[in-house]
Amino acid sequence: MSKRSDSLKRIKKLDRITRQHSVSREYILDGEKKRHFPWGSVVAGILIFAVVAGVTFLWFNKKNTQSEPEKVVSTNVVQEPEVTPEPVKNEPEPTEEPEMESEPGIATFFQGPKSWKKKYDWSGYWGDLTIDGRRFGGFGCGLCCMANFYCSLTPYQCSPIDMYKFAKKVSSYPGGGAIDWPQIKKTMEAAGFVVDYGKRPKKYSKFKKLMKEAMASMVVVSSSYDNSFWKNTYGHYVTLFKYDPVTDMAFLGDSGKKHRNRRWISLKKVYKALKLSNSNHYMRMLSYDENRDTYKHKKISGKWVKPVYWTKGAKNS
Repeated sequence: MSKRSDSLKRIKKLDRITRQHSVSREYILDGEKKRHFPWGSVVAGILIFAVVAGVTFLWFNKKNTQSEPEKVVSTNVVQEPEVTPEPVKNEPEPTEEPEMESEPGIATFFQGPKSWKKKYDWSGYWGDLTIDGRRFGGFGCGLCCMANFYCSLTPYQCSPIDMYKFAKKVSSYPGGGAIDWPQIKKTMEAAGFVVDYGKRPKKYSKFKKLMKEAMASMVVVSSSYDNSFWKNTYGHYVTLFKYDPVTDMAFLGDSGKKHRNRRWISLKKVYKALKLSNSNHYMRMLSYDENRDTYKHKKISGKWVKPVYWTKGAKNS
């Protein structure tokens, strides 16, 4: 009994030692020597190997990195040599004051002081005139259009100021400002014309038909709706003569600028530039009857620049 007890004591002592030192554990039972597989040593060995392998890998990697020079990527942009293009032959730009087309028989008066100062054809003293408290050059575009019609479509003639005075006489026009559509209509009817006016049709083809049917027309344009031709123009009356549906062009009378006056213009440009915020957009001169003309004014009064091609009393052909 004492021997067995001594054997158990030795086994416990050996087990305690192997646990502390992670070595293989031995014990003696019934006089025989027994051995357990050293799992603790295996796990410890694996961990040590992993640490050594990791350190070795890092060391070699650092050595290789230091031995190879680092590639530097340049951030500078390499510009290709500049190639000078061959000069392009462009057509010369139109001058500010091109020569106006003659079109004998068509009157296109200017309204303002600049044209009168430079003595352009169709300019006159009214450009510098203050009448009823205001400068005519600031509001006279509609009256210039009316004088254009009367000079071009009848055997008679008048200046814009002559028409101003006639409009005050036969209509409700008070003077000293822009003339409105009903006042224009009343005045032109008193001068022997049959006229109508209205708003822009939704279809361009309808507008073309309206212009084709007229002897001549008057429209109000604005660069707020299309600035391909008129620039910085809030609202402006202009006249259209000789509309040709084949070419879709009309002869323009514009009292504001020389480079716009007496030009052939695409009717489509006019259509796009119509001032839609205005109460009406066009007026047509449909016919003229001399017998109904109560005006019959024979002279363009005052100083003005008469074109060499203008024949007094010439009718539009």
